[in-house]
Amino acid sequence: MQALKKYLPKEFIPIKTQIHQIECAQSWSQLTKTEKLYAYYLARASWEGAKICWFQRSYESPALLVLLKLIFSQNLESLREKALAKQLTDDEWRQMLAYSAAVFDNHGNYKSFGDSKFVPELESEKFKVVVESSDSYQTHKEVIDNILGLIEDVIYSEGEPNHIGFPDKNGQTSYYSSNVTSDESSRIDQFCQSQKISPLNTRLFKLGDNEFELKIASLRSDASKTPYLKTYEWEDLKIHVTASDFSDIMGQVVSNLEKAYHYTANDNQRNMVRDYIEHFRFGEHWIKDVGPIVESDIGFIETYLDPSGARAEFEGFVAVVDKITSEKFNQLVKDAEHLISFLPWGKEFEKDKFSKPDFTNLDVLAFASSGVPIGINIPNYDDIRMNEGFKNVNLGNAYPRAKSTNIKFLKQSDVDLMVKYDKESLTLIVALHELLGHGTGKLFVKNVETGEVNFDENMKHPFNDGNITTFYLSTETWSQKFGKLHSGYEECRADTVALYLMHFKEPFQIFFPDRQAEWDDMYYVGWLDMLMGGIKGLEYFQPEGKVWGQAHVLASYVIFAVVREADPTLVQFEFTTKDDQEYFFIHFDREKLRTTGFEAIKEFLRKLHILKSIGDFDEAKKMFDHYSEVDETLLKVRELVIKHKIPRRLTMQPNLFLNHETGEPFYKDYEDSFEGFIKSACERYPDPFQEEVYRQWLLDVPHLKRHKI
Repeated sequence: MQALKKYLPKEFIPIKTQIHQIECAQSWSQLTKTEKLYAYYLARASWEGAKICWFQRSYESPALLVLLKLIFSQNLESLREKALAKQLTDDEWRQMLAYSAAVFDNHGNYKSFGDSKFVPELESEKFKVVVESSDSYQTHKEVIDNILGLIEDVIYSEGEPNHIGFPDKNGQTSYYSSNVTSDESSRIDQFCQSQKISPLNTRLFKLGDNEFELKIASLRSDASKTPYLKTYEWEDLKIHVTASDFSDIMGQVVSNLEKAYHYTANDNQRNMVRDYIEHFRFGEHWIKDVGPIVESDIGFIETYLDPSGARAEFEGFVAVVDKITSEKFNQLVKDAEHLISFLPWGKEFEKDKFSKPDFTNLDVLAFASSGVPIGINIPNYDDIRMNEGFKNVNLGNAYPRAKSTNIKFLKQSDVDLMVKYDKESLTLIVALHELLGHGTGKLFVKNVETGEVNFDENMKHPFNDGNITTFYLSTETWSQKFGKLHSGYEECRADTVALYLMHFKEPFQIFFPDRQAEWDDMYYVGWLDMLMGGIKGLEYFQPEGKVWGQAHVLASYVIFAVVREADPTLVQFEFTTKDDQEYFFIHFDREKLRTTGFEAIKEFLRKLHILKSIGDFDEAKKMFDHYSEVDETLLKVRELVIKHKIPRRLTMQPNLFLNHETGEPFYKDYEDSFEGFIKSACERYPDPFQEEVYRQWLLDVPHLKRHKI
C-alpha cells in the first residue's frame, strides 16, 4: 500500500459556506405555557449534556469551546473594529468567523459529516490578533494563554492525524487515551460483553501495562470517596470500572430534567423523565410515550464516531409534533406489515410480530449534538427494539433546500426534476428508511446461559445449502459483533430498503394520493438522490488508507457500486470541460432503474439483510468491502468532485430562554450569517467561561494529548 503522505492539504471552511437556519417559531407559538416550560427544560438538559460531545471529538475540541466562548461573548462589531485596527483584513476576519462557526456547529474541529479535520484559514498570528483583541483576554488572559500554548500547534497541524481513528491507524480519537491501540479496545469490548457492561456511555484510558480504566458518564456523589467502582481481573488485564465521568456536566443535565419533570403531561412522560434521571438511558417508558406534543430523546445514541463502533456520542433533541403531516407517517405504520411482505427475504428472517412504532413529523426546537439529521429511528438498543418497540421521527424543518446552483454534474433536465421533487423524494426515503429499514429484521440469538436459540437450528443456509453456524450470543449486540462495519452496513441496509420499496405504488398512495401523474418523477429523483449521494460522497474516501469517513455516504456509494456492477450502461460518466475546467456529466438510463437496477438492489438487499440476521460477519464484510472499492475511473471522478465541491452547509439553530420576571419561556432566532451563528452558539451558554469544561479538559490533557505508542 502506498505510504501516507507526511503532509496533506489543509481543509478550510470557505467564507462562502452557506448557512441553513432551522425555523420553529410557528410550532413553538402553538404550545401552551406548560408545554413550553417542559420543552425549555428538556432543551437546557440537552444542551448542557452536549458539552460532552466536544470531549468525544478531539483532544483540543473542549479547549476550543472555552476559547471561542470567551473571545466571542461580546459585541462582535466592537471585536471586529479592534482586530482591524491591528492590521487584520476583512477577509481574515471572515475566515476567523467561518472557522469558529464551523467549530460550534461540529462541536469541535473534526467534521461530524466525514470525520475529517479542518483548520483555520487565517495565519496563526492573525488568529491571535482576534483573541488578544477580545474583552475576555483582559479578564482571562492566563486561561487563554494556557489554552493556546497547549493546542495552537494541534489546531494548525497539517500532518497526521487528520481524521477520526485509532492512533495506531494514523487517526485520533478522544474516546480513548492516546496510548490505547485498536487491538486493546477490541479486548475491552470483549470484556464488556462478558460482564454485560454497556460501553455506550464510556471512555477508555490506559493506565499502564495491561491496566485500564473504563470511565462511565454519570452523576455519583460518592465518586470522590471511592476511586474505583469495581476492579476486575480479566484474563491478563486489570480493568477499573469507574463512575462520575463528566460528573459536573451530568449534574446540570439532571438538574434540568428534574425541573422538566414538574411540567410533564402524563404518567408515561413522568416515568420517562424519571428514568432519564435515574439511569440516563432509554427504557420502555420512553417507547410508550406515544403521540406527545413535545417529543424528546436524550442519551448516548449514535456510535458512528467511535473507531470501534461501541461507544456512543451524546445527543439530545426536543421538537414539536406536526400533527397534520404526522397522519401520513402513521398511515405508513398502519400499512407496515403489508409493505414488509414485499421485502425480499423469508419470514424466518423477520420478527414474529412487527411492533408498530410511533412515527411523527417534528419541527426541531433543539438538536444538541454535533450534527442535525433529517430522520431518526430510536432507541439504539437491539433488545428494546425487538422486545418493546421503537420510535421513528421525521425532522421536517431540518431538510436541506435544493437549489439548482448547488447541483453539479447532472444534465439540466435532471437538475430541474431534483429542485422540483427533492423534498417529496426525501420524505419517502426517510420514512421508509427509518420505519422499514432500521425497524425490520430479526437477529438469530443463542442464550449463553440456557443454550436456547430463537431460530430453527435445522434451517438450511440460504446461500450455501449447509447449516447456519453463525449467530449472536445473548451477551453481544449486533453493533459489537460487526464493530466499525456496522454503521455503514446498517445505513446501507436501511437505504436499500427505502429504494426497493419505492418501486411499489403503496408508499406514494399514502403520501401523495392526488399526484399520481408525478409518482414516476418522484421515484426517479429518489434514485438520483441516492446515487448522486454516493458519487459526491467520494470526497470522503481517503485513497491512501482506503478508508471511508462517513457511514451514510458509504451506504449510498455501495448502492451505486451494486447498480453499476450489475449494469454498467445504467450509469455512465462523460468527461468533458466546463468554463475551461475539467468536468464530468453523469448520464442515467432512467428506464433501467425499474429493471436491471431494481433487480440488482433486490438481490443485494436479500444478502445484506440475511447476513446481518445470522451474524455472519466474515461474509458480510467480504461483500461490503467489495462494493466499497473505488476504481481508477472513480478516483478520477473523486478528483473532480473535490475540485468542484460546494462547502457543506452549517446548520444554525434557535434558542429558548426563560423570562425570570414572568416565568414564561420565549423563542429567539438569529440573523442568517456567521455573526448570527456565533451569537446563537454563545448565547446558548450564558456563562462566557465554561469552567466545568475547562476543569475536565485539564484533567484529560495528560491522557489524551497524542504521543507515540
